[in-house]
Amino acid sequence: GRLTLPVDEDGRNGADEIPASDLANYASVYWYNPTAGQLSQAGYSAVGGETVFWAPVNGSGTTGSSDFPRSEMREQLELGSNTTNWRLTGTHIQRGTVTVTRLPTPVRTNVVTRVIFAQMHSVDNAPPVKLIFQRNPDGSTVVFGDYNQFQRPGSSENSRIVLPMPLGRSFRYEIRVDDGVVKTSIDGREIDSRDLRLTWSFQEFYFKAGNYLGNNPASATGFGEVIYTAIERVHR
Repeated sequence: GRLTLPVDEDGRNGADEIPASDLANYASVYWYNPTAGQLSQAGYSAVGGETVFWAPVNGSGTTGSSDFPRSEMREQLELGSNTTNWRLTGTHIQRGTVTVTRLPTPVRTNVVTRVIFAQMHSVDNAPPVKLIFQRNPDGSTVVFGDYNQFQRPGSSENSRIVLPMPLGRSFRYEIRVDDGVVKTSIDGREIDSRDLRLTWSFQEFYFKAGNYLGNNPASATGFGEVIYTAIERVHR
């Protein structure tokens, strides 16, 4: 897939992007495969085989639709193309094993900080599914889903189940679409099920994975770090 970075270093006025064809020879502080024993910026000790997604709150690279930095991969069914995507019919799965090692630091006590570590995104509209790791104002950390049942701003709803999840603990997730019904789970426990056919049938979709911050310098400092140890996508 294509990698979006949390910086604008190429002078093109927006978040830098690395095409899939260049990723084999690409590594930076924002995205890399650590060697065994290597420490990440948050202090995670790699065993080898991981992918680190790192994004600073004050990253200069944002996209036209958001002022939140991200280090995030976009699925491409056809290498190098964003125009070949999938529809609600059939079965479409993204599952991964993730460790969230750092969230941004809130600048005020009432601020929520978060990273979005996985998404089901539509081509022309909002993401129907976002999976979020969040620190609440009381310091507790949780993982949950956020769903756009309708194609309009302000219509999102959180999952029926919100699970406690400490920073630094590895967990598994799955976003599974079967003929328009999307089910999301954490460590094998279903946290929600939604029928998207009524409003999303005519859209096309792609999965995203990585570290999309839910904060900018107005609300937080520091950085977010997400470690992927496994990811799989299925379309049939």
